[in-house]
Amino acid sequence: MTLQAALGNLVSRERNIEFVLLAASAAFTLLAWRALEAAAFAMPAGSGRILAQFLAVGLAGHVGLRLVAARASPQIYAAALLLTAVGLAFVTRLAPKVAQDQANWVALGVALMIVSAAMARQYGRLRRYKYTAALVGLGLLLATGLFGTTINGARLWLTVGGHTVQSTELIKLFLLVFLAGYLADEADVLSSSRLRFAGRTYRSLPYLVPLALTWLMALASLALLKDLGSIALLVVLAIASLYVATGRAWLVAAGLALLTFTAIGGYFAFDHARVRIDVWRDPFSRADGAGYQTVQSIYAIEAGGITGEGLGLGQPDVIPAAPTDYVFSAVAEELGLAGALGVVLVYLVLLLAGLHVALQSRDRYGSLLAALTALLIAIQAGVIIAGNLRIIPTTGITLPFVSYGGSSLVVNFVLVGLLLGISNAAGENAQS
Repeated sequence: MTLQAALGNLVSRERNIEFVLLAASAAFTLLAWRALEAAAFAMPAGSGRILAQFLAVGLAGHVGLRLVAARASPQIYAAALLLTAVGLAFVTRLAPKVAQDQANWVALGVALMIVSAAMARQYGRLRRYKYTAALVGLGLLLATGLFGTTINGARLWLTVGGHTVQSTELIKLFLLVFLAGYLADEADVLSSSRLRFAGRTYRSLPYLVPLALTWLMALASLALLKDLGSIALLVVLAIASLYVATGRAWLVAAGLALLTFTAIGGYFAFDHARVRIDVWRDPFSRADGAGYQTVQSIYAIEAGGITGEGLGLGQPDVIPAAPTDYVFSAVAEELGLAGALGVVLVYLVLLLAGLHVALQSRDRYGSLLAALTALLIAIQAGVIIAGNLRIIPTTGITLPFVSYGGSSLVVNFVLVGLLLGISNAAGENAQS
């Protein structure tokens, strides 16, 4: 890189806009800390250090992107960091003992985001390893099934070096790389129809076999781990990706049928899935037992009203697993409908920014990889928010960037870095 190019990166318009947008994250965090102190909330030890660390890490991420992805969309990192600020504030509010851990995970996630953005400038190389990514993902599933730890009825965690890692978060990343690469290679064939089958012609059907086998093996492995939440997420992602790549409505219909079959099969196969669905249907009949969590979530959302109880003034901590599974309900109680809708809007900004990157990309693989990455984050957010609002049964999936948890936070920042790298490549191509 020439000196002139390096100086151009440092003063790029996109990063200047990003710097202004990052003020929202800093302002929210400072106001959140002040609100918690005003509510006489018992702040964790070293809360000032946690705040300073977050602000420093956010700025460091911005500087890093000036160096490695100067032409990337400014909205992507700004939206992700604002969601992370909300998450850090509510983890501090709901589980102060692990607030420092969350801040440390943010630091690691931002560092890996910069690495991911730098590597994703040549994202085309990932296309060569689509089947390798699929095999690694399936290998992780097998390792988790054999050596994993079971929590709340699902075996999703591996212990590495004394730390617990949710391997399904990594598996999503590997399967995303496979899916984008496979569909980029076969989209034209899948979009056509010339093979005779069941009274109709489908030239694309044989080309679905590798995709179907990989996905069925992944779903079968997840079923053995009893992780119905990740199964639902991957099925919905597969439906969306097939439609984005081909525009074929019958593939969407087949995917929805598979999703329905998965839900019915899970209901009869797994006790914890049956309990979740029964609680979703009528939580008040089990309010003293399995439905307690859902009932308290309903009460929390109702108590929030339009403007909320105020940060530190509500009682969202009475919801079991509030920092992880029900953090959106906590946001709705203390920040109200206004705050909850604000969080949803930030996810929409992130989704639209990712889809815009997909439209800007000059090659099919880059477009698919960007679109599927944005959709993966958005679908995950939609599933957990819908579960908190009792639109669908709860799944145990974490809310990206907001819920407590290192594995999810780090992997989602890697996904953001991937989007930024693709966006930077598109921006550089537009200038050349």
